Amino acid sequence: MRLARELWEILRRKKGCTLSRLYRSAKDDALWLAYSEWSSLGELAGARREAARSPLNRRLHSTLGASSERAFEPFGPVHSVHGVNFASAPAAMLIDFEGEIEQPEEALAFLAQAPGYISHILMHEVGKSGTLACLAHFDRADHAGQAAQTMAEKEALREFKPAAELFLV
Repeated sequence: MRLARELWEILRRKKGCTLSRLYRSAKDDALWLAYSEWSSLGELAGARREAARSPLNRRLHSTLGASSERAFEPFGPVHSVHGVNFASAPAAMLIDFEGEIEQPEEALAFLAQAPGYISHILMHEVGKSGTLACLAHFDRADHAGQAAQTMAEKEALREFKPAAELFLV
């Protein structure tokens, strides 16, 4: 984990990085989510290229059982979590959907009504506009878990097979 934190500290100071957060999985201490927001895709791409050439990055990846790097573009009314006032023990829920929902903001409106809701941001994977992901923040892990349960019960979302993973800030 020390290597990941060192690399993350380097990346978050790169030109164009406007926000960065590290989240730990609520279920698996070995699973982490590195979330960052960038001024442009070009600046993100430059930082990723530089990181890929870094000896620190190569050492980190040699210790990992698996890794996945995906870049997402926000869409909808919220494009950033910058400035969001997080609670003392916030939780994030990353939701991946199979396919694109026609009216995602409407389909996920229930999140804003959930207990402990802070914010959510809708995203498409870069270069794959048919993908949909949502990063939702709650004041506590149990509230995020309740929202995940509510989502699993939503008939309109079942065909999109939402997969929610809970992370702690």
